[in-house]
Amino acid sequence: MAKTISFVKGKGSINHNNREFIAKNVDASRTSMNVIYVQIPIEKAYEEIFGKAVADYNAKQKRNDRKIGNYLSKVKQSKNNEKVFYENVVQIGKRDDTGILDENGNITEAARLAKEVLDEYARTFQERNPNLILFNAVLHMDEATPHLHLDYIPVAHGYKTGLSTRNSLSKGLQEMGIAPAIGKNDTETMHWQQRERDFLEELCKEKGIETEVLGIVRDNYSIPEYKAAMREKEEAEAELEILNSEKEEAISLIDATDSQIQSNYEVIDEQEEELKQIKERIEAAELKIRSKQEEINGIAEAMKPSYAEIQEIESKVTPVPSMFGKEPMVKLPKTIYDKLIARYQLADTLERLYHQYEFEARTLKIKINDLKAEVSFLKKKVQQFTDFIETKGLVEAFKEFLNPIKAIEKIKDDRAKRIEQRTMKTQEMPAKKKKPSVR
Repeated sequence: MAKTISFVKGKGSINHNNREFIAKNVDASRTSMNVIYVQIPIEKAYEEIFGKAVADYNAKQKRNDRKIGNYLSKVKQSKNNEKVFYENVVQIGKRDDTGILDENGNITEAARLAKEVLDEYARTFQERNPNLILFNAVLHMDEATPHLHLDYIPVAHGYKTGLSTRNSLSKGLQEMGIAPAIGKNDTETMHWQQRERDFLEELCKEKGIETEVLGIVRDNYSIPEYKAAMREKEEAEAELEILNSEKEEAISLIDATDSQIQSNYEVIDEQEEELKQIKERIEAAELKIRSKQEEINGIAEAMKPSYAEIQEIESKVTPVPSMFGKEPMVKLPKTIYDKLIARYQLADTLERLYHQYEFEARTLKIKINDLKAEVSFLKKKVQQFTDFIETKGLVEAFKEFLNPIKAIEKIKDDRAKRIEQRTMKTQEMPAKKKKPSVR
């Protein structure tokens, strides 16, 4: 059975990758099986990569307002859509064919082979990609399927003005010999990803693993819209998995806070409402992916008769000897000719279908980006909330608040004490003296 190769953009959640928190989809008992290749704080990585270039640039500036204080912050605030770093998630196989444990709790042969391929790929990544500097790289064996998280900073050199060395993915890839972009659907990143997929396929062949790349039909007669839809679905699923991990992180942070008192009830309600909204958006994204899968399955099913017709055409085509160096020709029956014309007429319909998938994939990406923004906003609020609680020393008070039974008991006790106090005051009041009667 052929295994799929997944090579997609990741969210870049370093906390999740380094297991600084354990989400529900992680088996903590297997975390020791993970492999850490490199873990450098991003601030330190930026200093090592760009520190000299920044120092050389600043030395030439006569005005302080033109000097660069922190290049990492400068990239974060860039208006050129530059990213501080990029992540790729690499996976061989899926849950149903490359699960890590068998029914007896032992690592499967499929997972062992996949791990060996991913390990070799990770260890050779930097040598193969000198302009993509790894600062965090981890192989996860504590989730459903072996997979890599590779986080890297793109570097380009030789600029004549400004910094001589900069963060630039497109120029960094070109510096490595990757062909320049032709258009938005034919970029340096796509060229580089194809090269990396080819390398992964070769590693799999060495291990005896038969592969197919997600988004590419293994038959010789694939159609572009099927490939495009599968690739978009694959990327959406990978980002959704990471988004779910981000959600678990937010929930874990709230659970770990264990603080707050009655005056902050409204703040807690707001955070719970935000989490509820995030869950609803994630459910909507999952529904969109399921719908996309149904469409893809429909395309694949519709393609099957075409394969049979193509084989029929090939069996009935008769080559005609070329004369005087003219272009080779073939003879074919009228019925076959009619089928070819009909197929050609379907091309316009298929093209419209492709554009429909492309539009829906873009819409899905926009929704996922909205979800990521929601999660980022929530994490900031949770951190502010945590800092406030710790500063005010309200941790113990909130522990009691989070326990509904204790909270109810405390309310009952407070009410009983107030009743008892009123009773005691009533009993302690002296009786009013009666006025003497006048005779």
